[in-house]
Amino acid sequence: MSSHNFDLLREPWLRMRHAEGHVEEVGLLECYDRAEQFTDLAGESDTQNQAVFRLLLAIFIRALRHHALFGPEDRLADTWQKVQAADDLGALVGEYLEAWEDRFDLFDTSAPFFQAAGLHTQKEEHSDASVLVPDTGPGLFSTSTSAATKTLPAAAAARWLVYTQAYDVSGIKSGAVGDPRVKGGKGYPIGTGWAGAIGAVQVMGPTLQDTLVLNLPVRALLAPPEEIDADLPPWEREPADASPRSVDEVTPTGVVDVLTWQQRRVRLFPDQEGNTVVGALICNGDKIRRANNFMDPTTGYRYSRAQSKNGVDVFFPKTHDPALTVWRGMQSLFEQNRPDEPEDRKPAIISQLHGDLADVVNAAYEQSGTTLRLTGMSYGTQDAVVDGEVSETYPVRVQLLTDRAQQLWPVVVGVVGRVMSFRGSMAWFHKQLLVCAGASPEEAPQAPVQAWLAALEAQFVAWLDYLGGIPAPEDAEREWGRRMRTTTLYFIAEAVAAAGPRAAIGRTEESEAGKLIIHSSARYELWITKKLAEIVADTALTP
Repeated sequence: MSSHNFDLLREPWLRMRHAEGHVEEVGLLECYDRAEQFTDLAGESDTQNQAVFRLLLAIFIRALRHHALFGPEDRLADTWQKVQAADDLGALVGEYLEAWEDRFDLFDTSAPFFQAAGLHTQKEEHSDASVLVPDTGPGLFSTSTSAATKTLPAAAAARWLVYTQAYDVSGIKSGAVGDPRVKGGKGYPIGTGWAGAIGAVQVMGPTLQDTLVLNLPVRALLAPPEEIDADLPPWEREPADASPRSVDEVTPTGVVDVLTWQQRRVRLFPDQEGNTVVGALICNGDKIRRANNFMDPTTGYRYSRAQSKNGVDVFFPKTHDPALTVWRGMQSLFEQNRPDEPEDRKPAIISQLHGDLADVVNAAYEQSGTTLRLTGMSYGTQDAVVDGEVSETYPVRVQLLTDRAQQLWPVVVGVVGRVMSFRGSMAWFHKQLLVCAGASPEEAPQAPVQAWLAALEAQFVAWLDYLGGIPAPEDAEREWGRRMRTTTLYFIAEAVAAAGPRAAIGRTEESEAGKLIIHSSARYELWITKKLAEIVADTALTP
């Protein structure tokens, strides 16, 4: 490493957005000190923002633990309320950070932040800085071009370094000298960064400080001392070298450990002035255990019937479906346990919203409002390339997530189930319109179904906001039925009109019983309309 310094506590590198929309770069100390002035992170990509937020949350948790404000016997509601009402959080976090400031230097010669000093390959080779940026080049999902990222300002390199530890693709890596797993100079795949393997859920408040508090896993603050002492971030442990914690997969020691997991060993190479990163070396780091790793408070976990054997239930982190993020994401958040198998686990930041904690969170945010952000990554070809990001934000008020709204959860799950079921009916309807016009399609057309689903998604998001007022379940059903019926009838009418006169006249076919069947758009319009009447609540059909 060079003798240059880039102090992440004071040098501006975090891109923060203000309520008015403008973006400002600040250091870590200023970020926490002015957290009430910022609304969100504003980095180069949504997954980068999520990676940086995980870092900010880990620092926040360690700072609260460092000051020993709470104990195992404290109540969740009292603990959360103390944090939410505190007026000195910036100073509290600042004191913690300054106690470890020698570990927050990007170019330190012995313990560079989120890196391994002296990391090298047998041939002393490394890539240019573009290796830190996902999909550089002319591809569809590229965030930049390779030429533009061969060198990176130190601030940008710091952001992409945090991203790399969270979301780096799998595949063969450079073989680091000192890593016992290296064979033939290569580091063979150990999986993507942990954040890339999960579907992250984030409750967002009006300001960054609100968002940190709303995503605080309160039980983690009240863990026994021995668990807290073991749950350390990289900057509180011995500096990393090329060797992994274990040649086998490792289970994180707690929430801070998993939020800052080092799936890679990285080394940045600055220029002579220390203002720019000109090269980077990325090697394998600590292979994380994915089955039954329940440490991450931001993701849900799905039960795997296929992997559960010999009386041992196996769970894996849930991911977001890129094509159906809002539908499947909301369904998993509001689903309750199934009697035939163990309960899927909701994100801890959601499942903790019960009892007294629900009351104090509702009281604090029922007027200011909250939103829900779902973030994930979609990989392809053995997880060695990025297909795209999943990042969606929905106006879900926090009271809908608490057990005070538990009577509405089956309504949400039922609505999603009916929409997913009716999606098949809509596909068949559009296929039959083509048949009526004389075509012989092998598969149903996707574009008109996706257009209908996109319009319905907008209605679903608005309906979720309506649910934040906690209406009676029958009113919620009626309101959704009205929205789905109006939207769907419009698309049905548009499809029939687009099918044209030939589909209206139709064609005839003789059945095996010798009966004449007329295939016309009117026939299938009647069929899909009846299906719609079955799928929505009967009360919704009343004008």
